[in-house]
Formats: sequence, C-alpha cells, structure tokens
Amino acid sequence: MQKKPRPEVSQLLEEVGQLFQQGDSQRAYQSSLRATSMAPDEPLAWYLRSQTAPSPEEQLMCLSRAYSLDTAHPDAKKELRNAVQVLLKQEPFLAYVHETPEFYQVRSGRDMLINVPKNRVFEKPYLQKTPGLARPAFAWLSIALFALILGGVGAVLAAPITAIQAIRLLRSAQLRDDRVRLLIVFILSMLIWLASIPISWLLLIRIYP
Repeated sequence: MQKKPRPEVSQLLEEVGQLFQQGDSQRAYQSSLRATSMAPDEPLAWYLRSQTAPSPEEQLMCLSRAYSLDTAHPDAKKELRNAVQVLLKQEPFLAYVHETPEFYQVRSGRDMLINVPKNRVFEKPYLQKTPGLARPAFAWLSIALFALILGGVGAVLAAPITAIQAIRLLRSAQLRDDRVRLLIVFILSMLIWLASIPISWLLLIRIYP
C-alpha cells in the first residue's frame, strides 16, 4: 500500500495540479521540481513533473521513476510505454541492465536508465514456486538426489523415504498444485531409487571385489 505524502508535499502536489490546469506550465514545473526534491519516493510527484517537463528526455526519466515507485499507476504505465516507443524510433537498440517482476531496466545511448513495463504478468517457473505442503517431500528428494550423485548407496534408503513422505502428504493435500508437486516428487523418487540400485551395486563391487 502506497503511503500518503506528508501534508506539505500534498499541498505542493495540489498546487502543481492547479497550475497545470490553469495552463501555467512554467510555475507548475517549478513546483513539481520542489515536490520531487522534498519527496523523492513519491510517485505522484514524479508523474506530475513528467506532465510539465520541458524536454522529452526529462519526461521519460520522470515517467520511468514514477512507474518504478508505483507499478500499479495506470497513467504512468501507459504514458511510459508511449514515451519508450518514441525513444525506440530514435534509438532502436537499448542495452539490457536489470529486470524485476514488473519491468525491464535498460540503458539508452545517452546513458539514461529507463524502466520498461513488461507486457505480461511475471510468473515464477513451476519448479521455483514455493512448495508449501510439499516442502518436507522436496527436502527428502534433495537428499536422495545428493546421495545418488555420491554413489547411490544412500539413495537406496533415502528414495523410499521420499516416496513414503510424498504419499503421506498426498492424502492431506487440498490444493491441486500441491497434489501435482507431490506426484512429481513420488515419480522422481522412484526413478532415483531404480537408478541407485545398479549404481550402488557397481560401487560396492569396486570397493569389495
């Protein structure tokens, strides 16, 4: 939830809006400069400054800052997209710098950092999602896999324990995602167990010929 600006900042933002509506862009811009200086983390201050910015570069910078502070601001997102499209006509290539779930950060040829909104909602890859109820089974699965890599002997014991954990948790799973994860854990544990038998047998033969 976005915090409300301080009373003096709110008053200044109201002043910017009134001056802008009256067509006094020069004074509105000066007030917006004071607002962003007093409250650099206030997205509305940067958005209002973008409306009165004297240059396209400053407008883009302000919109980028406003969007990074409040990605739910619909006007900032829409206008930022439009400003980036205009920039791309002048600079077709922007250097990738960083990204968040909401936007990409790129660098323009003029060495300006810009936040570009993503076209779709960010989703974590399936296996990176929080396992939730399946967490204990995933922990045993990691142990079984590690044991398999070390030679397979430990996996002969750890893999069945993993399968038992998955079956036990599957009985109490209410969510479909949890059931799917636990089924995957069960299948993988069985595969690890089957693979561990010949691997551990070969290892034991080499140690005890």
